[in-house]
Amino acid sequence: MTMAALLGGVLAVPAAAAAEVDGDLPDSASVQADIDGDGGPELITVRERAGDRVVSARFADHSYVESPFAADTAGRLHLDPRVADLGRDGAADLLVTTATGANTLTFAAFTYIPEQGLVRVTGTDGVPLTFHDGGGATSLASYACHEPGDDGATFTTVRAERTDGGLYGVRTRYEVERDTVVPRGQTEFHGVAEDAPVAQADPASCAPA
Repeated sequence: MTMAALLGGVLAVPAAAAAEVDGDLPDSASVQADIDGDGGPELITVRERAGDRVVSARFADHSYVESPFAADTAGRLHLDPRVADLGRDGAADLLVTTATGANTLTFAAFTYIPEQGLVRVTGTDGVPLTFHDGGGATSLASYACHEPGDDGATFTTVRAERTDGGLYGVRTRYEVERDTVVPRGQTEFHGVAEDAPVAQADPASCAPA
C-alpha cells in the first residue's frame, strides 16, 4: 500500500505510486534540474494526461510532486521542458509549452516551493504568466534574463511586428520573486533596426548559472 500526501493542493506521491496511478505512461519528455537548491538534480518530466499536460519532479528520496496545466498542443510535439532561472536567485524554474502558433511557442513557468510543490508563476494580479519565443517574417517574440539592475528587473520579454519601416514593439521588464512577476517598466520602440539593442532577447541567457 502506498501513501500519498497533499501539499498545498499538489499531489505528492512516491514515483512508483505515480506509475501505478497512471498505468502505462503516455508520451513524455524529461530533463534534470536542481529545483530545490540542494545541489543535486531532480528528474523533471512533462507528459500528456487526459487531454492536458502534467509537469512533475522526482526527488532523490523518491518523493514526487506534479502540477497539471492546459496545453493547446498534443502528442510528442514540444513536450520538452526548458530549465531557466527567471529570478536569477540560483533556483531553477521550469518552462513548459502551452500553445504553438506560426513559428511561435507560448510558455508558462513553474517554480518549486517546499510544502506547496510545483507552483505556476503568476503576475501580481494572480493571472498566470505567459510569454513567447519565435516569430517569422512578420513578427518577433522572445525573452531574456539578466542580473538585477537598479530597478531589480531580472526577466524581460520582447514583442514586435516587422514592417517596411523596421520593428515596432514593446520591451517589458519584470522582477521575478519566486512564484510572482512584478512589472518594472516598459519601453516602446518604433521603426528600429533588427539589430537594435532594444529588440534583442536571448532565451539562452535564462539558463541557470
